[in-house]
Order: sequence, then C-alpha cells, then structure tokens
Amino acid sequence: MTDQEKRKIQNRNFLILCVILYVVIAYITLHVHHVIELSGKPFDIETVDVKQLTEASKASMINNIFVLPSEKTLQILFFELIAVFIFALYKVTTQKNLMPGKEHGTAKWGGNAERNRIKNSKDQFANIILTQTERLSLDTKKVRKNLNLLVIGGAGTGKSRFVVKPNILQANTSFVITDPKGELLRDTGYSLAQQGYKVKVFNLIDMSQSCRYNPFAYVKKESDILKVINNLIKNTNGNKHGASDPFWESAERALLQAIFLYIFYELPEYEHKFATVFTMLRLAEIKEDEEDFKSEFDFLFEVLREENPNHIAVKQYDIFKMASGKTAKSILISAGVRLSPFGIEEVEHLLSDDDLELQALGDEKTALFVLIPDSDTTFNFLVAMMYAQLFDSLYYQADFVSGGSLKHHVKFWLDEFANIGQIPEFDKLIATMRSRNISVAPIIQNMTQLKSLYKETYETIIGNCDSILFLGGQERSTLEWVNKGLDKQTIDTKNTSQSRGRNSSSSTSYGTQGRDLMTISELSRMPDNKCILFVRGLDPFYSDKYKLESHPNYKLLYEANENNYFDSSMSLKQSPSSDPIAELVNMRVPDKELEERMEDLTVVNVDELDSLEKQMDELI
Repeated sequence: MTDQEKRKIQNRNFLILCVILYVVIAYITLHVHHVIELSGKPFDIETVDVKQLTEASKASMINNIFVLPSEKTLQILFFELIAVFIFALYKVTTQKNLMPGKEHGTAKWGGNAERNRIKNSKDQFANIILTQTERLSLDTKKVRKNLNLLVIGGAGTGKSRFVVKPNILQANTSFVITDPKGELLRDTGYSLAQQGYKVKVFNLIDMSQSCRYNPFAYVKKESDILKVINNLIKNTNGNKHGASDPFWESAERALLQAIFLYIFYELPEYEHKFATVFTMLRLAEIKEDEEDFKSEFDFLFEVLREENPNHIAVKQYDIFKMASGKTAKSILISAGVRLSPFGIEEVEHLLSDDDLELQALGDEKTALFVLIPDSDTTFNFLVAMMYAQLFDSLYYQADFVSGGSLKHHVKFWLDEFANIGQIPEFDKLIATMRSRNISVAPIIQNMTQLKSLYKETYETIIGNCDSILFLGGQERSTLEWVNKGLDKQTIDTKNTSQSRGRNSSSSTSYGTQGRDLMTISELSRMPDNKCILFVRGLDPFYSDKYKLESHPNYKLLYEANENNYFDSSMSLKQSPSSDPIAELVNMRVPDKELEERMEDLTVVNVDELDSLEKQMDELI
C-alpha cells in the first residue's frame, strides 16, 4: 500500500469519526436542552447547577431515548453541525504530507518476516539456497517470484563454493552447469550419481573425455540452420563486435547456408555433421584468371540445379556466385578460416555424433556439466552454439510435447557467464522461460562483463532476475550499482554547539538526515563472509554466505571424502554403449535398419582404390 493510499484511508476514518462525534454531541445537546426547557427557567451559565443538570440529563436519556427537539434546539444543533464541519474541513485541507522517520529514505535491511515469505518451510530441499538464512521456494506460484538469479562476485568471493555447490547438493532440479576447470564435476558429480541423476559432460578441456555433440541432430527445419550459422558467425568474430563490413559476413553466410542446406536435404543422415561441411568447403576453388573454371564444389550444385532449379541450396549458392573472382576467393578464405577449428581431429570426433540428448533434460533428472578452460576461449563458440540449441530444444519440448511446461525444472548455473559467448536473444529467453519450468543463474565478476557482452540488452537481463546476490568486489561501476539499489535510510542526528568565554553557553539540537544503507566505501570493505541479497518486492538482506559444511549432503562431496571423486570418464560409462558396427560405418540408424544398411555396403580391397580413384576422376 502506498503512502497516498494510506493517507486516503486515514482521511476517510477521520471523517467517519467526526460524524460519530457529531451524533454523540447532538444527542447530548438534545437532552440537556430538553431538561432546561422543562425547568421553565432561563439558562444562566453562572448560576446553573452543573451537577443537578447532569443528573437530570442522564435521567432524560434513560427514560426518553428520543425527545422531540424544539425550534431553538434545532438551531443549536445546526450551529454544532457547522462547527464540526468546519473543524473536519480544516483538518483535512491543512493536513501535511508528513512521513515521520521516512523524510530522507525508507531503506532498511530485511528480517525474518521477509525471509518467511519466500521460502518453503516444510521441505528444505524444495528451495534454492541463496545465503545462510535466505531460501527461495521452487513453487513460483506461491512466492510469485521467478527463479532467475544473478550472482555478482569478484575472483575469490566464493561463487562456486557458497552458491553453486550448495544448490547442486539440493538435487531438486535438472542442472546445466558451466564448469571452468572441471572443479564442480569432480566435487559434486558423485553426489548427483548417488541420487539417481544421469550425468553428462560436454568437455572442451579434454575433448576425448566428452559426450559427443552434433548440432545437426537438433536441426529440424531450415530456420534451425540459419540459427546455427548466425550463432557460429557471431561467436567467431573475435573482438570485432560488428565493426567489420557487413558485406563479408552476409556473403559468407550465403555460402555456408548453401553448404548446410545441401547436406540437410541431399546427403544421408550419417553425413549430417560439421566434418562434412568442412570437407565440402575444401572442394571449393576459385581461379581469378579463369572465369569459367568450375571446381568439384561447383559441379555438386550444377548437378543439383539440373535436378531441381528451385532448390533452396542452389539459390544460396547463386547468391555466393554473384561475387567476382577475387571477391569470391576472399569469401572462401574467410569461411575457411572460420571453419578451420572443425578440421581438428578431436573437434571432428566431438561433433561426429550426439550423446547429449539435449531435448531430454527436462524428462528425467539430468546434470549436464559444460567444462570450459578458464584461460583459453578458442572453442567457447561451441558452448554458445550448444546453449542456443539447448534452449530451443527445451522450449520445443515444453510447448509441443510436455503440455507447456517441462516435467522437471531445468536450472542453468552459468559460471563464467561472460566467457561462454553470446547466446542469441538471451534477453527474450530469460523473459519467457519461467512458464516452461526453466530458470537461469548467470554468474559474473562485475557489471562491466555483462554490459560488454550484451550491450543493448543487459538491463533487460538484470530486470528479469527477481533475485540478485552480491558476494563482494572492487569494480567501481558494480559498487555504484549495488549502492543505488540499497538506496537511503533516514537517521536521527544530534548537533551540539558550545561557546567559551565570559558568557559561555552550549546548545543541543536534534534532526534527521538521509544516509546510504551502505556507502560505496563500506561495500568495498564488506567482510568475506558477508553478502547482500536483493529479492524483488522485499527489503535487501545483509547476510552470511552459506556454509557449505552445514548442508545435509556435504558428506557426498569430494572434499568431504576423497573416495567421492568423479570425472568425465565416469559420465561416459553411464551412457549406453553404441553398436560397434554402426560406429564403424559412422551411421546413426535404428537397430532394425542396421542389417539392411549393412547389406548395401561393399568391402573394397586396398589394391582396388587406385582404379576407383581413376574412375572418379573420369566421371568428374
């Protein structure tokens, strides 16, 4: 309720009180004047016996609840009404907008009443752990808060230990966890496996120990291809951030779309992978001095044109071929450099098939750890691509398979959020994911990181996080942001003055003034065990960071028992093994079709390869 609404209610209550007061005064006046009239004596204030008049008036009220007023009594009652009306009008119209104790600000720290409004007291595991004393219930309908949490803390403030690890131990949702260095997997993987979780690992630190991820496995329509290409280009642009000529990106996009669409529509499913994209690109060749020269790449599309002139891949190829020889060669070189990481053997294997099953994260309790090196961002574009497809897959699963909401809540703990690349339209995702039973927890070191990555939309991202946790830091803009969020409180002041001399005197005066709930200097000196929590609609909390050792499942952590060690190889053992014959031919086919496919295979002797190669050259 606003202060204006409170004042309206106070004025209404005051007017009701005035009406009641007038009725009481009028009733007393009616009986007093009735007694005076019955006495037959003129009323004289100096000679009247007040005690006798009071007793007689009481008797009149008891014996006659209502008496008929005389004309003179009505005149008196009318003047009393005017007096009460003037009094009420004066009080209402001259009322000051006084807010005692709030003159300079109303900021204060939250207490038990606010804590109890947002936590699930019946089941401690049905909460997100925020601090040692604050919890946020997973029941968003009850607390009317979304579960998005922005965590801000400089290096060494305990983002993993005090926030991420306790919430993994809660084991109350499916998890997607960005894990720099693999520390979180090592420490918490065992606890999740013990509680029935399916643990998957996308490992960019040691790709040989990773579940495989094939972006083509999540391409269902042409628009999905455009998303993959746009994501790839955006996250492999280095630090250009759009400063380069958009012509080159547009031309390169047309070339990549032609290749992707050709693979999607014309090649068998087992060829749907980035290795095929890289191979096709290597077939392309431009000779500036021979305008009519056609490479193997060109022949592929010419054959396709003869079969279907309106094929979407041909249309994109024609856009690329509009460029002159020198320009087309530059486009090829640019695309080749961009796709060069896909030619690395370990990357090729990583993207050769798909074990992640992103769409199933909300169907059963699953933990997907995304391991990224904290000192090298070379392959982090793969993480951004995977996250984009993960959100798309979960949205599709929620909207068209699960009736609008995932069966299990999926929580993203995005540690080192600034280093995973830009997730397309993340501001729109964070604003709409609550209804799908999805939430995110971006974890950053300071506000500058977020502003740098999402220049135009960072405020939207912050605004859609109903909870913001500040663990400490020194970055100036972050301290200023937290300081403004805390706002000002009103404090009492005491001023004392004293003069010395022949006529010495002293005086003391009291007043109020505004003061920041915590100044920037105080924020920078905040003790290591303290943190500040903002929750929408509540006063901020100044609390202790969560003590990991106090969690009931602490014993399942690696640090509690070295036998609880967990790494990527253990997650691979959880995955069902593939058919070795299918892996040999690099096909992802159902078992019932495997025998039919195997019958079509011809075993070629190594000695016959030369003759086959000559035949291929003649055909070309």
